[in-house]
Amino acid sequence: ALIRSRLGDVRLKSENFILGRRSNTLVTLMYVEDLARPSVIDEVRERIKRVDIDGILDSSVLKEIIQDRPYTLFPLIKTSERPDKVAADLLEGRFAIIVDGSPQVLTAPTLFQEFLQTAEDYYMNPVATWLIRMLRYLALLVASSLPGFYVAITTFHQEMIPIPLVFSIAGARELVPFPAFVEALVMLVTFELLWEAGVRLPRVVGAAVNIVGALILGQAAVQAGLVSQALVIVIAGAAICNFALGSGYELASGIRLVRLVVLLAGAVLGLYGIALCFLAFFIHMVGLRSFGVPYMAPWAPLRLREMKDAVYRAPWWDIKARPELIAGEDLTRSQTPPPQAPKPNPRTSP
Repeated sequence: ALIRSRLGDVRLKSENFILGRRSNTLVTLMYVEDLARPSVIDEVRERIKRVDIDGILDSSVLKEIIQDRPYTLFPLIKTSERPDKVAADLLEGRFAIIVDGSPQVLTAPTLFQEFLQTAEDYYMNPVATWLIRMLRYLALLVASSLPGFYVAITTFHQEMIPIPLVFSIAGARELVPFPAFVEALVMLVTFELLWEAGVRLPRVVGAAVNIVGALILGQAAVQAGLVSQALVIVIAGAAICNFALGSGYELASGIRLVRLVVLLAGAVLGLYGIALCFLAFFIHMVGLRSFGVPYMAPWAPLRLREMKDAVYRAPWWDIKARPELIAGEDLTRSQTPPPQAPKPNPRTSP
């Protein structure tokens, strides 16, 4: 009802399915008939019909069953609780799957860049949105590589560090008995445990656990000489950047594992290992598909016309076409002319 209140088009179609041999869960497929690509709708319809399971308890169960690649760290289907976001995806030619009893609505086909965007980006000044999105891309790089980069630099490439910083890091690690890799691994595992403890515990107790873990345990570990101050700053910076991603938990959970892999690569081969690790991840991401649509579009394949909503966001009047790889027949989104200043009044002009 919330989606239909925003989209009053008679071509907004809904198809109902009953899934689950024992749960008999109502699943609704929604799409705009002339905007969605028929081949994509046929594909998702067939995937839904192939589902044979005892029960669909949540939309995440269906998401895991119908996505293109079973084993990947990167989400191939978006989830959202906001009806305005789902309506915007439907207007771009995507489809939505609503599972009875679940607050999360699935939308696809999905591109990687969408997980670095938020619904608020389209309600803000486009110039400010450009800066915020650049910060998110920077946060993605820092969150995935900063601990591994620190271990690689301090272990293999000390000549790249400025001389004053070398003495500062060496002085901080003088009393630490562990190698940089073991120190960073212990700190990352401890942070992950604190994160999970804060999520699983009640809200009031969870906040107290985070404060105790971040302040008291961290300060005590530094004073005891178990970890260095520089590494605490590195882990804290990576954690802050992980929280700054625009997609919330979907992409952040995968980046947590990417960070561990990059840390291991940096400890084994230094910066060369980190470069090879990122190359492997890029090759994997380029090969991903979301219901047949390339996951890394519009970067790969490169489509310059669709870059208006990638790293930066063009004004609404300048985004005239829908994504060509996603939308169906109607590719025209807007024909609104750009805003113009009013004509001068001859009575008031000098």
